Amino acid sequence: MRAARLHEFGQSPTVDDVDIPVRETGQSLLKVEAAALGHLDISVASGTFDIKPTLPHIGGTNAAAIVVESDSIAVGTRVLVRGGGIGLFKSGCWAEFMVAPDTALTLVDPRLSPSVAATFGLPTSTGYVAVHDVAQVKPGERVIVSGASGSVGSMAAQFALLAGASEVIGVVPRADQIGLLPTGVRPVVGRGEELAATLGQEPIANVLVDTLGGDVVSQLIPRVYPGGRAALIGYTLGGSLTLDLPNWLLSDVKILPVNMMRQNARTAELIPGIVERLVAGELTLATQEFPLEDIATALRLMQDGMLTGRAVVVP
Repeated sequence: MRAARLHEFGQSPTVDDVDIPVRETGQSLLKVEAAALGHLDISVASGTFDIKPTLPHIGGTNAAAIVVESDSIAVGTRVLVRGGGIGLFKSGCWAEFMVAPDTALTLVDPRLSPSVAATFGLPTSTGYVAVHDVAQVKPGERVIVSGASGSVGSMAAQFALLAGASEVIGVVPRADQIGLLPTGVRPVVGRGEELAATLGQEPIANVLVDTLGGDVVSQLIPRVYPGGRAALIGYTLGGSLTLDLPNWLLSDVKILPVNMMRQNARTAELIPGIVERLVAGELTLATQEFPLEDIATALRLMQDGMLTGRAVVVP
């Protein structure tokens, strides 16, 4: 079978011919339909993350797949693969076939396409948790979402609108990303000093949901009203944050982390309702498919913020 394997930290994976894995008791052999690419995968591949798998390593933490062999699940059943160390310290989903513990498998609603099924879990649950559980957006509040054209940012913006926000401001670094914003989101373009000049010096929102980090989040936290909340999710534009401590303390803006690695039970609880909203069209999730052979290109485009949807590889 073909599998995308990381041979050296900090390098792109290569597609190799390897043996089909053999399952053990409590595991299922799966044929992968679509496997997601995420920033967690990039962090693992960097070699600077605290989780360092044994190389060579097959990446990919989420996939939609079909059961080929199993002791507990009928052959031909479509399942979602997530959790159980898959793609982190165990072989992951970037392959034609994979083995996964049965505890990491959940049934896939047949109304979802493989690409949406493989990708919706993390961005939708992250967006929901950021808006409702962490930032606790209330009806009538104004919300800024940075990176609102991306998969997680788009979901956060949509959940903020569904929560009754009076306005959702979608911050994107480039003008060509405006067309990717969800309907009803007001676009603001820029980063760093350009973004600061566009927004002005005064606070403009009750809540910030930041998915970008870097010189975007440092400019947006001062634009939150005193006593407001800033939920921080991502760091695609930079992993460091510098604050003017005296003014931050004066503003009393709460800076709250969104750590989805601690939210597996919450994610499982949220998934059924999210699926219904996706099927009903209340939520929309764009995907962009790549052949497995093009995984290095897909990862580069994702790092550069050039995708038009959540990236998936299709073996």
